Amino acid sequence: MQAIQPLRLSMNKVCTMLDVTREGLRKLMINDPEFPKALKSGTSRQSHVYFDYASLVEWHEKQKLAA
Repeated sequence: MQAIQPLRLSMNKVCTMLDVTREGLRKLMINDPEFPKALKSGTSRQSHVYFDYASLVEWHEKQKLAA
């Protein structure tokens, strides 16, 4: 039986997953056009920002193949 994977991850969980700081994640978002785009759960500035888990895994697999 497979473990259930989350559909979306918070910025802090993505930082932990990729072993980067929030600043490192921000730089990845700016400098890597292939990095998955952040999604917002609302329209206000305070809306929660998250990332799609499957998109992050796909991006990471591409990074491993390119290395």
